[in-house]
Amino acid sequence: MYCNIIVTRPFNQSFTYNVGLKKVKRGHLAIVPFGKSTEIGIIIDINVQKPNYDIKKVIKILDSICFSESTINFIEWINNYTLEPIGSILKLFLINKKIIEFDNPKEKKLQIHPKKVFLNDEQKKAKNLIKKFLNTSSKPILLEGITGSGKTEVYFDIIETFIIKKKQILIMVPEISLTPQLERRFFERFGIEVEIWHSKISEKKRQKVWHQSYRGDPLIIIGARSSLFLPFTKLGLIIIDEEHDPSYKQEDSIRYQARDLAVVRSKYHNCGLILSSATPSLETQNNVNKKKYHHVFLANQFSGLPLPAVHLIDLTKNKLERNHWISPLIISELSKCLEKKQQALIFLNRRGYSPLSLCSNCGYRFQCNNCSSWLVKHQEKKRLVCHHCGEIKQLTNNCPKCLGKNTIKSIGPGIERVAEELSNHFPTKNINIMSSDNANTTKKIKLIIEKFSKNKIDILVATQIMAKGYDFPNLSFVGVIDADAGLFGGDMRAVEKTFNLLQQVSGRAGRAKQRGKVLIQTYYPEQPVIKSLKNQDRNSFVKQALKDRENFKIPPFGYMTSLIISGPFKSKLEKYASQLVKISNKDKEISLLGPVEAPIFLLRGKYRYRILLKGNNRKNLNKLTLNMLKISPKPASIKVVVDVDPYSFM
Repeated sequence: MYCNIIVTRPFNQSFTYNVGLKKVKRGHLAIVPFGKSTEIGIIIDINVQKPNYDIKKVIKILDSICFSESTINFIEWINNYTLEPIGSILKLFLINKKIIEFDNPKEKKLQIHPKKVFLNDEQKKAKNLIKKFLNTSSKPILLEGITGSGKTEVYFDIIETFIIKKKQILIMVPEISLTPQLERRFFERFGIEVEIWHSKISEKKRQKVWHQSYRGDPLIIIGARSSLFLPFTKLGLIIIDEEHDPSYKQEDSIRYQARDLAVVRSKYHNCGLILSSATPSLETQNNVNKKKYHHVFLANQFSGLPLPAVHLIDLTKNKLERNHWISPLIISELSKCLEKKQQALIFLNRRGYSPLSLCSNCGYRFQCNNCSSWLVKHQEKKRLVCHHCGEIKQLTNNCPKCLGKNTIKSIGPGIERVAEELSNHFPTKNINIMSSDNANTTKKIKLIIEKFSKNKIDILVATQIMAKGYDFPNLSFVGVIDADAGLFGGDMRAVEKTFNLLQQVSGRAGRAKQRGKVLIQTYYPEQPVIKSLKNQDRNSFVKQALKDRENFKIPPFGYMTSLIISGPFKSKLEKYASQLVKISNKDKEISLLGPVEAPIFLLRGKYRYRILLKGNNRKNLNKLTLNMLKISPKPASIKVVVDVDPYSFM
């Protein structure tokens, strides 16, 4: 018998194999010869006609693993929507042969010892409403609540009902930095160890969790984006925590939005879906407005305290001293906070010591050899680093161009420089930094969170890694060093990201013992986003932002696809990019913009051009995209990335 098999290689087609007399079904996994190696694949069609060429035999059929029709349909849906090769999508599910051929572990017994937790009246009402929606409707549910309102405890109560039913539960988080605290809270609440899934876990752990998911063992998994592709067979509930977070968009290799794919998977598997956030994305908010999603709202902090008081520091009037980055008003507030034995968070979304190093004699700037970007100074590690490709140069105070001695000056602050300034003001206090540079493993993240939770850190200077979902009872003050950084530029989501980020980081203060206080440094106090933050008026911001999106017919009121064309030869690249847009486009509802040089024109040694397609119908947009690539096949030296629903325009 001959079957068509999709293999985990970047091909958008299946390959015919001879399975002999073996009884197989659509969905069975198989090990097959492919080129000079072997690959794992999935049988997609059975009893097909033998082609007019030699057919290779299947090496092994994995009888014990057969993907359900709903899982296959989900794989095919991702392929049709994202236009990524179906073999690459399959690899997200199958990962590698070592995982698939692993001997099945023993069945996991999930015995919980739930702890009685007090929910206030608002939380009880929210819980009952969610239960009602889950029992009577298949629509996704948005659980919105102000920071500190107790959203997690509400969905913990919902989870308990699914544990009793012996269902599988997936809790997705945008970054692995959030898993340690959530893992601890689960143990405290249910007395069980949950499973963790992200890129940093061991191969052995991956094998175990993958097979337990397929076997239908009752599981609770806290995972990053990739956890969505585990082979669940008894999935009862998916929770997307911090659903607004841009990190759910995969920007490397295969491009997809994990939050949106989770909505699709919940429909194929007929399971519940809860999206949780204090700052829902505009896409989710629009779905609520259109009655596509249910909406449950927690309007008050669990502690009963009002939200932190937000004050602006107008830097056009309260000017900073030369080579100082922190206003005296923030320093004064920090002194009061520390005198009361309370903790503070200083927020700046910029890694390293300084974003630019230049020569005061000749103006020379340290630039990456592989990218159109400046090297960032990292004082602690004594080096200059490219944040795009990772190129490293030795730190020096001497100019390599004019050979000037001690002429290199640091321009602008990163978190290391802010921490240094704070150390000068508070030399006896414990001041730590937290960014993806020093919190890049689960162990390191746990250590920083534990130290801050146990009051061993007085002031934490952090990037956006600290703006998400953390709860520190003794944290009473937040200072924002540069509120304006994300407001300007070509990113259509820049304003939304900035508002959400600053609202989230402000919400870290005053969650338990005392009302928090937030001071925000800005040069644009009249800017609508900054004013909305000060007035804590999210509704006005959302209303205006959605109106702006609708006027420009951009998501969620239109569709977009980016083509990123890259290669080592600039002239060849420019010629091919221009060739792509010469296609005859008869659909007047679709606009073709570009090609233009990407803002980061040189990245990792490759030149880059961008083309943007805009339209009001995803199916038609995808059809035109495929037609463009079919009519103008790319040369071997050129790479084309198709980014459906793009988030980054760099």
